Amino acid sequence: MPNVDAGEALGENYRGEGVAGFPEVSEIEVIRHFTRLSTWNYAIDLGNVPAWFLHDEVQPRVNEFVARLDGIATEHPYQPQELSQGCLKNSALLEQCLLEITGMDTITLQPAAGAQGELTGLLLIRAYLQKQGNPRKKVLIPDSAHGTNPATAVIAGYEVENIKSESHGQIDVDKLRELVTPDVAALMITNPSTLGIFEQRIPEIAQILHAKGALLYMDGANMNALAGRRAAGRSRRRRNAFESA
Repeated sequence: MPNVDAGEALGENYRGEGVAGFPEVSEIEVIRHFTRLSTWNYAIDLGNVPAWFLHDEVQPRVNEFVARLDGIATEHPYQPQELSQGCLKNSALLEQCLLEITGMDTITLQPAAGAQGELTGLLLIRAYLQKQGNPRKKVLIPDSAHGTNPATAVIAGYEVENIKSESHGQIDVDKLRELVTPDVAALMITNPSTLGIFEQRIPEIAQILHAKGALLYMDGANMNALAGRRAAGRSRRRRNAFESA
């Protein structure tokens, strides 16, 4: 490496004389310090991740590899559209996959995180009900729902009312019937719940809400269980159709 004079290369105005009181340590001490700090973060590499961590901390290591690939790691949201065709193609394919998996009519990839997705869903509900002439005042949230739901509902401008679980850890449907009033905009539900229990009476719950003009919001925190189930069902139907053709 050539010997470069910092003052000459940068100019005296951009050259510092050091930071007062900054500790002088060796390279190996720096490495050991940051390696030690890294072990303080609980991660999937160090043990089992509790169910309440949901999906955020259990991403496969292959995701980290893909995120560092050339053409992905170097992309920027504000770069010209003509330089973003590869990423746009990936996004379009992801939209198609998610539409097929979920059976929905349309989809948006605009939210950048789960909490933003919640807020997007609640704001869509508010906009829909506003168009009907009444955005309503309240959102019902089970005690077994994703922990960010209450905060999202408040940010969206709603009051929150909690629904206690019944003895089997599922939503108390009889109590729900009492709570769904004309003031209720929606029920936010996580399925399977944060207790790891599948809500078996979803069609009945949806019917109760829709009968009173309210909507049902399904949190995506544990959606992998539902998506895999639906995708498997579609695969079986396609295979059966192929075999009978």
